[in-house]
Amino acid sequence: MSLVRGFASGTDTILVCDPLPEEVVEGRIELSGLPLPTRHTHRFSCFKSTPELEKIWRNVYRYCSGDRPHHFLTLSGPPGTGKTHLALACAWTWLECGKGLVSYWQVEALLDTLRRSYNRKEHQADEDAETILNYTSKCSLAILDDMGAESVTEWAWSKLDSIVDYRYIHKLPLIVTTNVAPNRLPPRIADRLYEGPVLILEGESYRRREKNT
Repeated sequence: MSLVRGFASGTDTILVCDPLPEEVVEGRIELSGLPLPTRHTHRFSCFKSTPELEKIWRNVYRYCSGDRPHHFLTLSGPPGTGKTHLALACAWTWLECGKGLVSYWQVEALLDTLRRSYNRKEHQADEDAETILNYTSKCSLAILDDMGAESVTEWAWSKLDSIVDYRYIHKLPLIVTTNVAPNRLPPRIADRLYEGPVLILEGESYRRREKNT
């Protein structure tokens, strides 16, 4: 067992890790859907914070450590402000600290995958789609990245709703990132997400900040 202290200055949050054997971690990474290059680039330790984002950083780190007021966490704000970075940082830490299985999906990719798996002749999802929905609904931590950015049909919203609803009822951790207002989401999904903390990331895109430095 090891202790990981918060990187942000002034925070005394400590994340207790129980590292798993490397082969177990690699197997869980394969199931997670996490983009492999982000294992090194999207970590808490390399988040390019600003004074405005420092509190956000701390709150996401505390959520990852288990110090969370609610099992849902929503990161909202314009593109480029670090929402996905923090969500992925939590996912990698979660996996490597032996906190359980993770499922990461960029929402548009998830819906495309489910559409391809949908048996239109039988009007039902095939086995692959059911496996995806079941895993994402029941794993230890699920991340739905960029919700609401695409044009979503009623059928697609119903699939997202099934994931959100299952995790809500069973009090399973879920991180959602979005750049749309709550009224752009279906009322039941918005109601469940906004029962938990919503962290607003504001400011200039970090990509533009880097270009200008």
